[in-house]
Amino acid sequence: MNQGTNSEVFQWAEKQWGQARLGDRRRTLRAVKLGAQLAAQPAASLLAQTCSWKEAKAAYRLLNEADVTHAGLSQGHWDATRLRARTQPGVVLFIQDGSELDYTHHPQTSGLGRLNEAHRQGFLMHSCLAVGLPDNFLGLAAQHVWTRPPTARCRTEDKRARSLRANESDHWAQTLMEIGQAPERHSGVRWVSVGDRASDIYGYFRQAQELGWEVVARACQDRVIHSLSGERLHLMQWARNLSAGASKEVTLRGRDGKPKRTVQLQVAWGECEIQAPHEGKERHGPPLRVSVVRCWEAAPPAGEEGLEWVLITSVVVRSAADALTISEWYEFRWLIEEYHKCLKSGCAIEQRQLTTAQSLQACLGFLAIVAVRLLELRETSRQQPETPARHKVEPEMLETVRQYFHLPPSDLSVREFWRLVARLGGFLGRKSDGDPGWQTIWRGWLRLQDLAWQPTDEKCG
Repeated sequence: MNQGTNSEVFQWAEKQWGQARLGDRRRTLRAVKLGAQLAAQPAASLLAQTCSWKEAKAAYRLLNEADVTHAGLSQGHWDATRLRARTQPGVVLFIQDGSELDYTHHPQTSGLGRLNEAHRQGFLMHSCLAVGLPDNFLGLAAQHVWTRPPTARCRTEDKRARSLRANESDHWAQTLMEIGQAPERHSGVRWVSVGDRASDIYGYFRQAQELGWEVVARACQDRVIHSLSGERLHLMQWARNLSAGASKEVTLRGRDGKPKRTVQLQVAWGECEIQAPHEGKERHGPPLRVSVVRCWEAAPPAGEEGLEWVLITSVVVRSAADALTISEWYEFRWLIEEYHKCLKSGCAIEQRQLTTAQSLQACLGFLAIVAVRLLELRETSRQQPETPARHKVEPEMLETVRQYFHLPPSDLSVREFWRLVARLGGFLGRKSDGDPGWQTIWRGWLRLQDLAWQPTDEKCG
C-alpha cells in the first residue's frame, strides 16, 4: 500500500476496476492500484499520486496500452449503476449533458480534435448520471468521448447528405439505447432522462418513447406545434400565452461573480403535439404528444434578465402538482454541471501531462469514476444539513470526530459533522466561510478514515 492511500480506498478501487477486461490480468491489478492512488489525491500530479518515479512509469505504461481504454475501464461502473437503477424503487433521473475537455495548452499531444473554436483542441464528452429520488446518488450510467475531425467536412456535401449522416446530437438517443429498455411500469421503477437545451431533439424523444423512458428537456427550438384543437402554432409563443396556475421559489446558484439569489417563479402548463423535422433521418416520423411546463420570473430585479424555463416532457401534466414535479426534476440538472466541474477542478483532468488522446481518454476512465466519488461525498455533506449525523454517518466515524475535536457527547448535525471533517482537510471553518469544497472534504475524509483505525489515545488532536 502506498503512502497517501488507505484500505478503504483500495477496497473501493477493487469494486470499480477489479473486473475490468484489459487484455491481461496483470493490467487489471495495476488498474486497481492506480485507481486507488488517483482517488487518494485526485487533483495531484501523477508523480505525486504514485509516490515514486518507478510507480509513475508503470502508470504511464498502463495508460498507453492499446487495450486500456476509457470504455474498458468504465464499463464495470456503468453496469453496476444501471443495475442499481433497475432495483431502485420510484423515480430514477438520468441526467445528461455534454462538455469539452480542452488541451489547447498541450500542442504536442497527438490525436486531439478541434473544439468549438478552430484554434482550440481537445475532445468532447457526453455524460449521464443516475440519481434515485429523493437523494440516492447511484453513479455514472454512461459516458461517451470522441474527437472531431481536424478540419470541417467537405463544404460541397449536399444538404440532404449532411442531414442523414450521424452527428453529435445523436449521443442523447445513443445513451438511452446503451442503458437499455426502461423497467416495466408495474415494477414500481420509473426512468426519466433529463437534459438542457441541447436535448431538444425530436429523434431523442422518439427513442425514449420506443424504450419506455420518460423525458424532461428544456426547449431550445421555437418549433412548429399543433394544439390539441389542431391549430398550427409556434412553441414559444404558445407557451408564453399559457396562464399561470401555480408558483414556486427557486434559489439560483451564483455564477460569473454574481451571488446566489432566490426567485419566485410562475408556473403554467399545457399539452400539444410536436412535429417531425422536414429534413434528416426523422423527417417522416409521427407527431408526438407532449406536455409543456413553463416556469418564469415575472418581476426580475432591475438590470437582470428574468429566469425562464420552457420544459417539454413526455409525462402527462394535468395539474399544478404534476407541473411542479416536472420543474423539480429539471432542477436536478445542475448535478451534471457539478460533476463536470468536479472532473475538471477536483480531479484536474485537463492538467494531465500525457502525449496522446488515447492515453488521456484512458486516464479519464479512472478520473471520471473518481469524480463520481467526490461528487457523492460532497452531496452527502449537503443533503438534509440539520438531520442528526448519527442517522447518516457510521458510529465509528462520528466518535472519531468527537474525540479528535474534544466534543461533548451531544448530537452533531450533518452539516456540523462534515464541516469538522473538512477541517481535518484544511478548511478553516470561519463564520464567514461558505460550504467547504471538493478537496478539503476529500482530504478530511481520508484523514478521518486513517484516524478511525488508530489506537484511541492517538486520535486526540
